Amino acid sequence: MKYKLLPLFFPILAVLCVTCTSVPSSSDGGPLSAQILDLVQNSVFEVVIEKPAEDHTVYEKELNWDNVPFAIRNDNYYSIGTAFAISSTELVTAFHVIHLGYESIVYNKYFVRDSQGTVYEIDQVTGGSNEKDYLIFTVKGKTFNKFFQFEQNYKIGDPVFSIGNALGEGIVVRTGLILGTVPEEDSGRWNLLKSSADGNPGNSGGPLVTPGGKVVALVTARQDNIIYSLPAEVILGGSRSALSYRVKPRFGHLILVNNLNNIFEASAPLPDTYTRVRNTLRAAYVKNYDTSMSALFNEAPEYINGPNNAFLLDSSLSSTFPEISFVDPNDDNWKLSALNRNTRNYPLDDDGRLNHVLVSGYNFYKIKKPKTVSLESIYNDPKYIMDLILQNIRTERTLWGNDKYRILSYGQPASTGRYQDALGRIWITAQWLIEFADEVNIMYILPLPDGPAIISTSHSSSLLQDYEWDLRKICDHLFAAYTAAFEDWVSFLTMRQYIPAFFQNLRFQWNNNEQSFSLTCGDIRINANINVFEWAANSELFLAPSWYKLKDTMVFGFRKIILNKDPWGNDFIILYRNIIPDPKLGSRVMENWNNLITERHPFNGVPAVSARENTGSIGAILNNRPSADTIISVYLSMENNLDEENLLLRFNALRQSISITN
Repeated sequence: MKYKLLPLFFPILAVLCVTCTSVPSSSDGGPLSAQILDLVQNSVFEVVIEKPAEDHTVYEKELNWDNVPFAIRNDNYYSIGTAFAISSTELVTAFHVIHLGYESIVYNKYFVRDSQGTVYEIDQVTGGSNEKDYLIFTVKGKTFNKFFQFEQNYKIGDPVFSIGNALGEGIVVRTGLILGTVPEEDSGRWNLLKSSADGNPGNSGGPLVTPGGKVVALVTARQDNIIYSLPAEVILGGSRSALSYRVKPRFGHLILVNNLNNIFEASAPLPDTYTRVRNTLRAAYVKNYDTSMSALFNEAPEYINGPNNAFLLDSSLSSTFPEISFVDPNDDNWKLSALNRNTRNYPLDDDGRLNHVLVSGYNFYKIKKPKTVSLESIYNDPKYIMDLILQNIRTERTLWGNDKYRILSYGQPASTGRYQDALGRIWITAQWLIEFADEVNIMYILPLPDGPAIISTSHSSSLLQDYEWDLRKICDHLFAAYTAAFEDWVSFLTMRQYIPAFFQNLRFQWNNNEQSFSLTCGDIRINANINVFEWAANSELFLAPSWYKLKDTMVFGFRKIILNKDPWGNDFIILYRNIIPDPKLGSRVMENWNNLITERHPFNGVPAVSARENTGSIGAILNNRPSADTIISVYLSMENNLDEENLLLRFNALRQSISITN
């Protein structure tokens, strides 16, 4: 994601703001002359955006708009700043008011509104710079009989008036004094004018005028009760053939430690329509974002094949909740997260379950589907998934003050699609446009046998492409277990469109009548029958894919296989592919490896029964040989009616059911 540098004062009003048309008023000093006030009346405009025409959100109760002030609820526009005429055809405002470097999906049109309430859409851009924070433009169907003149001469102590749409409540005139200048903060390429004339949100883009009504500067920011403005000479000296755009973003990502500082520069030829100028800047920005984020990952420790992967390659999933690989800031090694330790659990109907954790603005979910809901219906309906989340995890909209309303649904997604990640897995993608907040909720859904793993995030709609990039990289680094009851596995394996490439050597069949199953998982094959356990429809298969080294080649496959007789008890089997560890993992890990190759307890083939706990277990090594760098172990656990002979009989039946190809 990009870490944006924010201006000192960002005047766009939040979601609901007050607007009205009014005669200019003055405060903190004597009024301007009637002639100048008439100029203000005819030459200063509100910059406005249209309110969303639709809201697809479903609430727990009806919104009470009576609590919202009359002027707000009856205005079709939001007021976001000020502009003023500088010729018979042109106006000027602050660039950050009409920010053409971003494109909101909701507010993608800009307008000005005059003192009579008439609205005109922006047309051509004829000058401007985001760094200097000004934009010169024309509007459709409007020329100006009266407009401001610029004044380039001023001195400290001169009286000035700030004129603007303060707090969206109409044009307000406020008096003050010129306090001096200050160099722009990046490299001092031009000066900003400081004054004591007051200002509020909505003043940005308005003129700072002399008592004679001439503009000495354009208001851009406010800090510590000081107004900062762009002097007239900077505006007059700007290019009219191209709009320059320059920002200094800082890039980072959730799973990385390193950051990347970048200077992004672009320009758009002028004059041109504001939409084409915006498209030009956005196309350059998206390209730069991809280049910069790719460079960021290239500068990170090498993934999988590099020397910083020993801990990750020694890891495997132990729960159904997804985990992500990340760079540990303490030692720069790639490791596997432990998100499952911090999840919240929400029970669903029909033995379903929703687990959730929020990490730095990203939501991670795991849904175990309700028994009465089919996999096909879930994966064909992203709305069902989003509604399930909203109806179990409280999400609210604040309408006015503390007036809160619970959200039950965002309706159908605005768009859906698919994404194939670096591991070949197919994700279902969905985006919901949240009109009232100008946000988009981006959701990536990974189909799994018992219900999806999900990543989602909500951000300003203008940052959609940024967070799509970031989310896809998280998908590439997400580890998810494939687990389900036998009957759900059968259904899942018929959904070929969601079966990844590393499933190509996986085969599973279950015979309810004979209480047996067969599983082929790479080089491991199991044909287990009632002599091991009484296998049933609710018996469970857990497969944990991960990276591991096989004959000096990195492989992504199933390293851990767990078979549960049922969801409740302690009757289970674990097959595990043990890989000779990297010495950097420490002496304890190496000791565990030595215990495996010497076949010590619990992998010595000797049953162990606990009468007090009414449990028993036995384990063995299936492929031990001298100089082995991969050892496959098997472990069986049982409970109830135990004795060593019964345990050994079942274990021998299990061993006979397993075959390993070279």
